[in-house]
Amino acid sequence: MVGALVWVGHSPAGENTEALDAYREQTLQENAEAAAAASDGANNIVPTAVEAELGKGPKIDGPAPGDSKTVTVRSSDRNRKGVLSLPEDYSADQSYPVLLAYPGYKESAASMHKYTGFDRHPAIVVYMQGVSDSWEGAPYAKTKDGEDVRFTMDMLAALNTTYNVDKSRIYAAGMSNGGGMVAKLACRKPDVFAAVASVSGAYYSGTRENCVEDTHRAPSMLEIHGTEDETINYSGGRRHGGSYMGARDLVQQFADRNGCQATPVTTALAGDVQRQQWPMCTAGTSVVHLRVGDGGHSWPGDASGASGAASSSAEATSYSLNATTEVWEFLSGHRLT
Repeated sequence: MVGALVWVGHSPAGENTEALDAYREQTLQENAEAAAAASDGANNIVPTAVEAELGKGPKIDGPAPGDSKTVTVRSSDRNRKGVLSLPEDYSADQSYPVLLAYPGYKESAASMHKYTGFDRHPAIVVYMQGVSDSWEGAPYAKTKDGEDVRFTMDMLAALNTTYNVDKSRIYAAGMSNGGGMVAKLACRKPDVFAAVASVSGAYYSGTRENCVEDTHRAPSMLEIHGTEDETINYSGGRRHGGSYMGARDLVQQFADRNGCQATPVTTALAGDVQRQQWPMCTAGTSVVHLRVGDGGHSWPGDASGASGAASSSAEATSYSLNATTEVWEFLSGHRLT
């Protein structure tokens, strides 16, 4: 089944607006061509988005609209927590997208809440808390394979019971070890997540093994990584006794899984940022990489200094773009198809 990708325009500070406008026009044209090719030839109708099977779980004692609160779900014989935020205008009469946010190694849900500020966007947001501030797939993880994926699905089931969830718009975003976790979710749960985004992701082998291949699509992917990252090197490397894949290689895997053309289109933006997009992906999906020339192991635009806690020394934070804006604009333009 095929759905339409809607481009939501924005103009973050520091971007080359002429180049970005050209990129948007190209994206819209490619999506229109892909949707037309995949739709019914006689009527040219694009089928509606599909819904993820989320199931039902215990009802959450959540916050009031416009507020945040720590919530607990039972998963794999543990009490697992997250910081849940509801939109200020939340009403049970309409459905809302869900964004699950995964902090980096040695970071808490509360710290990611602070440095990303996803709350300002119209979504049900849960900042997920890892066991010992870590996620499965990394050498230092305290959870076994599949345990954090199960936690994710248990949280979604509880949200689905408690709130009016738009089941075609389930998203995940992560920083560092959390970025590796969202890559794993895209690998293991492509029928749940419409799109994922990773910033300074740590792609150890445990985050990209045993992917579900019997699907016509992989989730859309936005990957943001600084070339000055000294903790998780842009080109890959070793850390904590394990090897991790480079950012560009990981994104290429997503492009291959989504049937995109092999070579991306590169657009130069201001502030030493390059936007790379793989053309002609499976209709309704897209794969984009932002190569940040002045960025270290941190969340671009973070003024709090709370991101990148696992770094052994202070690293550069890029202000050439705002990662929160980039991530939300990308994710929110996609539905499960």
